[in-house]
Amino acid sequence: MKLKVTDVDYAPNELYEQTPFEIKLLREIPGNDRPDYWLGELSNEIKWIKDNHEVNVTHVVVAARWVETAIQTNASNLPIGISYVTDLSVLQDKKLDFEKCVYVAIGISHETEGDSEIKERRGILSGIIGKLFGKGI
Repeated sequence: MKLKVTDVDYAPNELYEQTPFEIKLLREIPGNDRPDYWLGELSNEIKWIKDNHEVNVTHVVVAARWVETAIQTNASNLPIGISYVTDLSVLQDKKLDFEKCVYVAIGISHETEGDSEIKERRGILSGIIGKLFGKGI
């Protein structure tokens, strides 16, 4: 699967300028708190300013932000948490080690290998709150 991240929030300043970006999802990896994190490889490196130094980020960890939502085929306007991988040895791990990544942003993502088009947001995103009001995508 591939995700296209079209918007970010609560992100480092330089990430806003590099959005949109694409992520090739490599595999799902469980963490201590949930089983559905995804390791992903960025289509293009992201420049990250850390401690006044520019770092090239090649991999990320992502997860759906809302309960009862998931990164899956045809997901559209899905809020995700985005972490930069800081230690590439995590790519070989069986369980996610949070010490090998750093949380950086909330993103809005769209799975792009499925058959659906990227839909424009209509205010309320899919999830529990949208279902309660009969709205959402």
